[in-house]
Amino acid sequence: MSIVALLKETGYFELYDQVSVTDIREALTREPACVQEWMQYSQNQRYPGWYLTLNDEDLYEVGFFDDNADSRYSNRVQYESAIDACAVFIKHEIERVRSHVIEDIQKREEAAERKRALNRLRNNQ
Repeated sequence: MSIVALLKETGYFELYDQVSVTDIREALTREPACVQEWMQYSQNQRYPGWYLTLNDEDLYEVGFFDDNADSRYSNRVQYESAIDACAVFIKHEIERVRSHVIEDIQKREEAAERKRALNRLRNNQ
């Protein structure tokens, strides 16, 4: 299941402002095995975005990676707790996904409106 499908199925797009890092942390505390799954998800990403990793100092690091930026790594924060780091990562990542979905919807709506306007112009000629 894709991350977009998962977010749609859970209702996140409608409830995003009601889901906090604390909520996610509490869920991870109940299901700590999910932390490894999210770390694997992070490692499998091949585009600019948020990451979660265990760094050389044995701390969990959350940050933003963009290979095309002058400073490839930004917003880096380290955590002693894997659950705390993972909760922050998840919230950042699902918000990134949500914003991309919204952008895609807006682009499709704008394209549809341009098409309708063009059809109106053609029909008036």
